[in-house]
Amino acid sequence: MSEPRVLLLCDRLDLAGGVERFVCTLAGQLDTAGMQVAVGSVATPRAALRYPLPERVRVLHGARALPAGEGAWALLRKQWRTGLALAALVRAERPDVVILNGLTTACSVLAVTALTAPGVAPRAICCDHNHFDARSKPWRVLRRWLYRRVAAVVSLSRADAPRFAAINPRTEVIYNAASLRAEVPAAPAAPLVLAVGRHVAQKGLDLLLSAWVRVQAQMPAARLRILGDGPLTAALQAQAQALGVSGSVQWLAPTAQVQVQYREAAVFVLPSRYEGMPLALLEAQALGVPAVAFDCPTGPAEIIRFDTGIVVPAGDTQALADALLRLLADAPLRERMGQAAIARSQALFSPAQHVQQWTALVRRVAAGTHRGAPA
Repeated sequence: MSEPRVLLLCDRLDLAGGVERFVCTLAGQLDTAGMQVAVGSVATPRAALRYPLPERVRVLHGARALPAGEGAWALLRKQWRTGLALAALVRAERPDVVILNGLTTACSVLAVTALTAPGVAPRAICCDHNHFDARSKPWRVLRRWLYRRVAAVVSLSRADAPRFAAINPRTEVIYNAASLRAEVPAAPAAPLVLAVGRHVAQKGLDLLLSAWVRVQAQMPAARLRILGDGPLTAALQAQAQALGVSGSVQWLAPTAQVQVQYREAAVFVLPSRYEGMPLALLEAQALGVPAVAFDCPTGPAEIIRFDTGIVVPAGDTQALADALLRLLADAPLRERMGQAAIARSQALFSPAQHVQQWTALVRRVAAGTHRGAPA
């Protein structure tokens, strides 16, 4: 049997976000495995991609811009147009397997297909990239209806797997994996804390800045480096100014040399309100950077163990600050945690295991033999 033709879809690929990075990384891995791979979005040409792709991977996109506007009806129109554009790519491409990334993308494509081409169900794999309850109730209702029809569902965490399996028993857990790797931690002495993420409410950078006031008061030499961009940049910078900590906060744009940033950091911090299986945290641990994170519904508690970092109650900015201060003040503890983080990353979140699971799943779906794995 020849290798399957695979199409990976998400709304857009011009953002420096975890979903966009996942799509491009997985596309490259499937291409290396010998599959014929394309990625598709509503309106992102190859020149606008934020993450690299092998030349063999084709980049598809629709021709029409999405409608602008705010409010529920405007968002509904925009998502319907998104579904139309992406479903058109599926019809034109006729892949053996479609990988739908993100709940809104998946539901939009599947709903358009169900309404415009009833009885036609592409061999689809749905992969949400946030925890099960991250989206509003209407999206969750749509998922309960639409995900039952697809060939497979991937849960990025064991915590959410039973809930996906209740909708579709053909659910499989595949952890995200960091493409970065180190054998020993860098263990820098400077008290630098690194946060990596889009400047959006989900990532909780406003909570981190509130916690940083306490860190600065007790350790004036500490510095916070925030790597990313997004719609809340100006508001977050204004907040730092109002809190009196702007002098100790450095804002950096996304960079292809992100490994350098991790290796310069004494501590990595993930202040997110919710996550799926966060790539930035996986990268930090793979490079031996001890981490502090909020115990949001999924992600941090499955990645961080007591000997690789500290998980604090969700939204508790005082606990976040205290954990950062504890690690910044204890270099031997940071080095022990960094070594344990590398070992844990290589055992549980290796790229080789990630690639093997995804390629095996795609081949089973293409062949019509996927029955799911225990969730």
